[in-house]
Amino acid sequence: MDPTLTDEGNWEGHPTAGTTVPAFVDWILGAIVALFGLLAIVGGSALAFLVDRDVLAEGIEDEVVTVTVGTTELTEAEQLEVADAIVSWIGTGLLLTGLGMVVFAIGFVVARHRAHGRSRQDEPVRSYGTFALLGAFATTVLSFIPFSPALGGALAGYLERGESERTVSVGTLAGLLPLIPVLAIIASVLVGLVSGMLAIGQPGAAIAVGTAMFFALMLIATLGAVLGALGGYLGGKFAEHRASAD
Repeated sequence: MDPTLTDEGNWEGHPTAGTTVPAFVDWILGAIVALFGLLAIVGGSALAFLVDRDVLAEGIEDEVVTVTVGTTELTEAEQLEVADAIVSWIGTGLLLTGLGMVVFAIGFVVARHRAHGRSRQDEPVRSYGTFALLGAFATTVLSFIPFSPALGGALAGYLERGESERTVSVGTLAGLLPLIPVLAIIASVLVGLVSGMLAIGQPGAAIAVGTAMFFALMLIATLGAVLGALGGYLGGKFAEHRASAD
């Protein structure tokens, strides 16, 4: 039987059509995101309270900490200024990223709880966000494999095919979501580095390094989104093929 989209938005004839993700899965996903957020908060707090200028100065003097920018040689005082700015911004970035992840986790669980509550009133439960998050976790777990966003996107697209045709967008989210915290932390490093270079009077180097890192961040984000979208498309097509075969 060929799969058809019902008025409720589910695909008849699809292996996963009409199924609902158990509520405990949403709680587990939210808890994992919140846990990583709390770890980021702890890391940011440790940098903020345990690593100060004196610690950095001692590390630079003992050559444990070395700051170089391209071929530019920095004095110990300049290294201290740049290192202090980078550490300060990394700490801030970790704190903000961690808080964002905790808020996201709470919002996700609350939204899914309300969705499951409405399902008890004979309203269909849409699992788009859950599928995207499941794909994002697959991307993270398989990050040691090249092009892992495509694999996470494929999982999300395969699962979403049972509910709608939004396989490309859910795959895009599955590839992009795991990169957001990483990109946020790298961005904080970028801001700290540029701030430190400006503080020691090297605006040219700050602009060059900042521009290069900015485009690198955009490239990473674009690659993750494109691979996730491709995976979502292929995952949806595979689900459709399975449904047609059945």
